Amino acid sequence: MKTRILTLLVFSIALILNSCTKDDEPVNPPVVTATPSTQTISSGSATSITISSSTVGTTFTWTVVQTGVSGGSSGSGSSIAQTLATTGTVAGTATYTITPTANGVSGAAINVTVTVNPVAVTVKTTYTADIKPLLVNSCTPCHISGGSNPNKWDNYATTKSKINGILDRVQRETTAAGFMPQGGSKLSAANIALLKKWVDDGLLEN
Repeated sequence: MKTRILTLLVFSIALILNSCTKDDEPVNPPVVTATPSTQTISSGSATSITISSSTVGTTFTWTVVQTGVSGGSSGSGSSIAQTLATTGTVAGTATYTITPTANGVSGAAINVTVTVNPVAVTVKTTYTADIKPLLVNSCTPCHISGGSNPNKWDNYATTKSKINGILDRVQRETTAAGFMPQGGSKLSAANIALLKKWVDDGLLEN
């Protein structure tokens, strides 16, 4: 009888000690890794950030602080894919703060900064804003209303229909027959490039 009691006592003590040991075991907080750790995208593009941890079962949440950027939001999961856009003409940033949690324990948060560059806006060359002022300034008085030449460069339709001839003549040598502007100075390379750009942009009026 004494032996059975002693055995039960030893068994009970072992159970108690085993339970205490498990309760007292430290739980290591999970460590989070983000790939890439920083990112640069163009306005209107999406982030592509993968979040992971070596601790099995880790979950992730994040918050975001945006500067000159819109489109970011707090969330959870193992990846961040959000379309961001600049709110102005300069680059902005979205800083994501990511926190890992496993077994009820949160690990240290990390920051991932996404730089968002604005998309360059291409300004189209137009007749009204660019070409008419150039030709009127260079070809007065012959090629404007009231001038001696029937081709009037202060008229959009006429200029549009004659642009290939204009380009040909303004690129000739000043001593060549048909050089334009007649009796004037050769157009600068920048102004000739502007005429070509007008053609490339579609010969827009406005």
